[in-house]
Amino acid sequence: MTPEQYRARCVRFLNAQPHMCRLGIRLIRAEKSKATLVLPVQPQLISTVLDTYLHGGVLTTLVDAASSVSTLCALDRFELCPTLDLRIDHMRTPVQSQPLYVAAECYRVTRSVLFTRASVYQDDPAHPVAYAIATFMRPEGGATESAFSTLIEGEPDAATA
Repeated sequence: MTPEQYRARCVRFLNAQPHMCRLGIRLIRAEKSKATLVLPVQPQLISTVLDTYLHGGVLTTLVDAASSVSTLCALDRFELCPTLDLRIDHMRTPVQSQPLYVAAECYRVTRSVLFTRASVYQDDPAHPVAYAIATFMRPEGGATESAFSTLIEGEPDAATA
């Protein structure tokens, strides 16, 4: 696949999920087995009580999205691969005035499981806000077709149907 095809697949996946759109999560880059997303600074995510603008659930959503998108970039065709496990190690508190970026990589693909790692950062990738690892299930060894996959990839052509 070309970088444009990876990008189109990832954007369709993100746009098909209302909570991703609501949070403003956007794709920055997509290539073979890798993706980078951004969560822009948003007033509704800023806390006046805490010195951060990020609820833990928002960070988890961002990391899960980036990790999921990296699996889309590792596979030859779209597969709906649910998250099996996600672990996030928080390294420091993000600041309110900067967007959050997450760079994710699907580093191993097996018949039944995909393995990813991700780094969340703000101004400098060398100073992460968090690290994450995740695994994703490949139902039926990747041989499934669903309404969601049709939405993302489009209708199967006559030769493959």
